[in-house]
Amino acid sequence: MSTTALSKPDLNLIVRQAGTRVFTLLLIGVAIGLVIVAQSHLAARAQAVTAPDATAPMAVLTAPLTLEDGYQVMRRFPGQIEASQRTNMAFEQGGTVAQLAVDEGDTVSAGALIARLDTRMIEAEQTRLGAVRRALEAQAELARRTTDRQTELRERGFASRQAVDNIALRLIELEARIAEIDASLISIALQLEKSELRAPFPATVSTRLVDTGGAVGAGQPILSLVQTHGQQFRVGLAPGVVDTLERSAAFEAVFAGTAYPLEFHAILPELDNATRTRTVLFNFTGDGLPPLRDIGTLALHQQVKERGAWVPLSALQDAPRGLWRLMIVPKGASTVQSEAVEILFSDGERAFVRGTFAPGTRYITDGPHRVVKGQSVRVIDAAS
Repeated sequence: MSTTALSKPDLNLIVRQAGTRVFTLLLIGVAIGLVIVAQSHLAARAQAVTAPDATAPMAVLTAPLTLEDGYQVMRRFPGQIEASQRTNMAFEQGGTVAQLAVDEGDTVSAGALIARLDTRMIEAEQTRLGAVRRALEAQAELARRTTDRQTELRERGFASRQAVDNIALRLIELEARIAEIDASLISIALQLEKSELRAPFPATVSTRLVDTGGAVGAGQPILSLVQTHGQQFRVGLAPGVVDTLERSAAFEAVFAGTAYPLEFHAILPELDNATRTRTVLFNFTGDGLPPLRDIGTLALHQQVKERGAWVPLSALQDAPRGLWRLMIVPKGASTVQSEAVEILFSDGERAFVRGTFAPGTRYITDGPHRVVKGQSVRVIDAAS
C-alpha cells in the first residue's frame, strides 16, 4: 500500500486557512461579549431611573338623564288682523248729496252724522200734506157739529134719518182721509230720517267714494267704515290642531318680531275649500296694534307624547344609519360607554332624544369627542 506525501506548498495553505477560521471565531466572540456588556450596562441604568407616576383619569362634566313623557313644540300659523266690523254706507233712496261731514281717515262715534241728502222736495211734500191735513181736520170738525145738530133735530122730528146718516158717514170719510194723510206724513218723516247717514258704531272712515253735490242711487255706496276697536286675528288651522286648542289658554300673534296678546273668540263651522282648514278668530286684548290686513303669525305650543330626555346639542356625536351617539358613564362606574339615540325634536340649543338608556344614567355634557369607549374618567357633576 502506497501513501501520497503532501507537498510543502499544500501544507502551508492548510495552515493559513485554519488560522483564518480561528481569528474569525475570536472576533465573533469578542463582539458577543461587548453586546452582553452593553446590555447589562443599559439594564443597570434603566433600573437606576425612577418610574413616572401613572396618568390621572380625565375629568369630564356629566349630568343625569331625566326621562319625560313628552315635549312641547312651538308651531306658527300665518294669519291676518282685521276689523271686527266693516260696512259700506249707502242711502236707501236716491238723491243729491247735500253734505259730507267726514273725510277719509276721520274717526267718528256711534250715531255721528256722516252725510245728508238734499231734502227740499221731501220737505215741500211734507208741508203740502200738513196743509191738506189741517183742511180735513176743519171739515171733520164741521161734520161733527153738523152731526150733533142733525141728531138733535131728528129727535124733535125736524130732520130725516137720511140726513143724519149722510152727515155721520161724511165725518167717517174725513177721519179716514186724515188717517191716510197721517200715514203719508209718517212716510215723509222716515224719508227725512233716511236722508241722513249716521255711523252705526265707532269707526274710522276707510274710503270715500262720492263728493258733495253728486247724485247717488238707492243702495250706491258712498263711503266705507271700519270699526275703531275690537280688531280680530283671523287664522286658518288644520282640524287636528283646532281640536287641541284650549279655549281659556293665553295666545299671542307676532308681527315683525313684536308679540300681541290674544284671547280665543270663535271657530267658524265651515271648512275652507282651498286650504282645507277651519277659520279661528281671536280678539286682541291690547292697544297699539298693527294696521288692518297686516300679516302675522299665531304661536301655538303643542304637546307631543314621546318618552325621552333633553340633552344639549354639545353632548351629541354623529353615528351611523341616521342615529346619534351619547357618551355615558353607567351608574356606579367610571368607564365611558356609548349609547345610540334618536333625535325627536330640537330647539336649536337642546335636543329631545330617545334611546335604551335607564333613568339616572349620567352622560358627558360637553366635549364627548375627547373620550373613547372603555376609557376611565373622573366624573364631575355639571350642576356643581
